[in-house]
Parts: sequence; structure tokens; C-alpha cells
Amino acid sequence: MRFSLRGFRAARYLSNTAGNMGVIFALSVLPVLVASGSAIDYVRASRAQTQLQAAVDAAALAVATAMSTTNSTNAQLRTIGLNYFHDNLRDAALADLQPVFSIGKASLSGSVEYDYPTSFMALVGINSMHIGASAQVEGGKGSNAEVALVLDYSLSMVTNNKYIRMRDAVTKMIDDLDANAKSSDGGGTLKVGLAPFSAMVRTTMPASYVTQAAAGPTWTGCTQDRKNPWNVGVATPDGSNDSKWGFIDSGNGKENAAPRYDCAKYSTNKLDVVPLTDDLDGLKSAIAAMYPVGNTNIPLGFEFGWNLLDPAAPYTEGAPYTDADTKKFIVLLTDGAQTSGEFDVDGNRSKYIGNDNLKTLCKAAAAKNITIFTIAYDITDPAITTLLKACAPANYFEASVSGGEIDAVFTAITTRIKKSTLRISR
Repeated sequence: MRFSLRGFRAARYLSNTAGNMGVIFALSVLPVLVASGSAIDYVRASRAQTQLQAAVDAAALAVATAMSTTNSTNAQLRTIGLNYFHDNLRDAALADLQPVFSIGKASLSGSVEYDYPTSFMALVGINSMHIGASAQVEGGKGSNAEVALVLDYSLSMVTNNKYIRMRDAVTKMIDDLDANAKSSDGGGTLKVGLAPFSAMVRTTMPASYVTQAAAGPTWTGCTQDRKNPWNVGVATPDGSNDSKWGFIDSGNGKENAAPRYDCAKYSTNKLDVVPLTDDLDGLKSAIAAMYPVGNTNIPLGFEFGWNLLDPAAPYTEGAPYTDADTKKFIVLLTDGAQTSGEFDVDGNRSKYIGNDNLKTLCKAAAAKNITIFTIAYDITDPAITTLLKACAPANYFEASVSGGEIDAVFTAITTRIKKSTLRISR
């Protein structure tokens, strides 16, 4: 009996497969768990890699900017790079990383490496995934820059020699940007144009684009704004008179008194538009010869400045907006309120309409990825400073006539343009 009982129990044990299945199931779950978990580890490491690359790129650009705009030592440059690197990290696991920067005369590189810890892959002995990022900025890899200077030459600029102070600061900016573009072989190109304005703008363009008579295919003369909505954009004239330039107020109001609307005076004072050019010496000579006259039409100056950057006629020197290698900038300076009338859509004309037109122009130009800088020069009226600030919220400046404030403003703008045109080469 005892023997048969043992046999019976053994038979039951051998015939029961539940335990075997449990072992098999446990063994099969592990590869599945590791496989699915590995995907999670990979995603985490990939996100960390993306963060590292963005942080290294930001740090490299920050160091390159400091190299071109300050006299920082290499130790100070590395500190700048480290600060920008850590400011761009969100993953706590990366917080203690220290990128390495190699700083040369005309280039720099930054790199960082890290063994990102795994969770699921560690179950099969893979404890980390190696990730890294690197960036290089070279002096010769900057973007091309097109800068339109929209400068107030109304008669009030004579007070305290403001136009001379402006001229000197602008000349220095042109020299600095030119030196930056030429800092190494293959660097980005620089073109600068000028739209001097007061009550009118004097320019040269195809005669078919103006309502005034011309002796030949090209017209040179003075104009105020076009009819609305043509005066709040840069569309090429379509043949209609409303779309053309050439209008000059002929009313008897105090805003229209001579010589404010005397084109001969604009010619004498050399207040001619200069299209985008790389002949920067010629441009500086033109600026040196200019002298203020008349009152103020800020949106008119802005309209012509934007036209200089626009690739379509009447000026065609600007690169297409789709050119990813070219950055476009408008620098607008004025020392006073709008005192000239402009058209609205109903044909009404007043200086208050001019303020509204400027807002529309600024918004439309910004939508074309044009970076706008505005300078309130010797202005304390909050209505004007608010208007200029709204035109360029992130790039608005104020300067008085005391000390070297206007020089400091143009130096700051120069720095921002340099920073905007830096580009990661690797």
C-alpha cells in the first residue's frame, strides 16, 4: 500500500504541467520587457541628445558673439559658454555636464559627451547609452546682411548737432559691420542702403512708377506717400495713379510751408535715397554730405527703407525673402513727432493717420522676418516713444543728446546684428 501510494503521488506530479508553464512564462516575459523597455530608454536618450545639441549650439553662438563684440578673455568666454549651456538644459540628469570649448582666432567649437543611464536595458547588462553633441562657429560662416538705414533729416536735427552725432555713430556702425563681414575668408556679405527722410523723400526710379513728368525712362525727384493702401506696403505700382509715387502737398497749411516741400532744397542738401550697396565708402561719403531740411514724415521714410530691402521694383538689390542665407534689418531713427500728413483708405490726410500707417508698416515688415530697430533720439513725448516701441518691441532704444548715448545705441544695434548673422557651421 505504501509503495502504491508513492507511485500515485509521483504520477500526479509528473502529469501536472502548471509549474512548467509558469517557469516558461517567466522566462519569456523578460525578453519582451527588455525589448519594449529599450524603446523607452532610447526615447529618453534621444531627447537628452536633442537637448545637448540645442544647448551646445546656443553656447557656441553666445561665445562667438562675445568674441566679435567684446574684449573678453578666453576664461570669460568659457564662462559665458557654460552659462548659456546650462540655461538651455531641462533634464536634471544633464545638469552637471561641462562642455569643452576650443577658442581660435576666427572660430570656436564646443562639444560635450555623456553616458546616459538606462533603466530597462540595464536588466541585460547595458547600463548606459553614449550620447554627445558638438557645434562649430566660424568667422567665415556668417549669414549675409542687408541693412536699411531710415534716418530723420528734418530741420530739428540741426539742434545740438544731432545730425552730426547721428552721422558719426552710423559711420562707425557701418565700419564695424564691414569689418565683421570681412573678418575671415568666405564670410557673409554686407549691403547697406539709406532712406533719408523729412517731409519728403528724394529718389531715382523708373519714370513709369511716378505721376510726375520725366524727360526719359528714369525719374529723379521728390515724393510724399502714395494713396492708401499702397502707402502701407511695398507693392510695385500696377499702372494706376493711386499706386504711383510723385504726390506733393500743395495746400496752404503751415505743414506745407516752403522750403519743407521744395525739392530743390532736398537736392542741394544731398538728401538722396541710396539703394542697397556694398560700396560702403561711397555710402559714407553720401551720409557725410547730407544736411537737414523740412519737417517729419516717419512712415514715408519707413516705406522707402522697406522698399530698399524688398526684392521687387522700384529697387531690386534686395535678396528674395526666401533666401535663408540673408538677414534683413531696418534701423529707424527720428527725433520728433509725425508732422506731415498721410493718406488713409478713405482719402483723408493728416499726421495722425501717419502714425496709424507706421504701425501697419511695422507689422507688415516684421511679418516678412525683417528685424526692426527704432531709436527715439532726444524725445520725451510718451506718445512718440510708445509708437516707436510698438514698432520694435524687442529692439527699441532711447538716446538723449548728452554724452555719447547715441554712440552707445548704435553700438548695441551693431552687436545685435552681428549676433543675428552668426551661424552654426557644424
